[in-house]
Amino acid sequence: MQTITFEFNGYEATVIRPENPNGRWIWKTEFLFAFDNAERELLELGYTRVYYKISNMYGSKKAVGLMREFMSFVTEKFGLYDKCILFGFSRGGLYAFNFAREYPECVEKIYLDAPVLDLRTWPPMGGDQSAEMCREHGISESELETYKENPIENMDKLFAHGIPLLLVAGDSDEIVPFDKNSGKMIEYCRDNNVDITYVVKPGCKHHPHSLDDVGPIIDFVCSQNV
Repeated sequence: MQTITFEFNGYEATVIRPENPNGRWIWKTEFLFAFDNAERELLELGYTRVYYKISNMYGSKKAVGLMREFMSFVTEKFGLYDKCILFGFSRGGLYAFNFAREYPECVEKIYLDAPVLDLRTWPPMGGDQSAEMCREHGISESELETYKENPIENMDKLFAHGIPLLLVAGDSDEIVPFDKNSGKMIEYCRDNNVDITYVVKPGCKHHPHSLDDVGPIIDFVCSQNV
């Protein structure tokens, strides 16, 4: 294993290369080493782990543009497959969702874990974090109700591309409310006959992320047809 850190466009990046890389790669959009049992197993199977630290941009258009430039660089520099496997945990779900919606040709699969999908539910309105989020998206808090770039309003645009998606979430999430985020995605897929693989953890709050048995995550990533 080799861990390489560098700067790209002014932001820190990390690439963790396995001993026998297979060209496929996991791009975790936030919290690289948090709840990463699945990623560590996948590393042993030849998957490269990648992180680009553009934190506190909340999946904005600027963030998505930076991600596209970064992807072009790392795929060429490290000989990676031209499609990534996105892992979007919590606020990282904003980056994963918006990148896949904008550049579906760059995404092989998506794994979302307790993702933020509705900016009206997180971060809490009225605080410094919500003000920062609104600045990144170029809107005011009062404009959130009609904001067209909110993931929850763009399910059709994401799922139109048929990208396999795994969703894991706790039904008692106290930080990113299940019924207004992950639950809405599951409901959309049911109502529109969209294939989705999901695991709802009864009684689980926002933490812990992932699964005690990461087998379903490994199976999802490694399978050729999900």
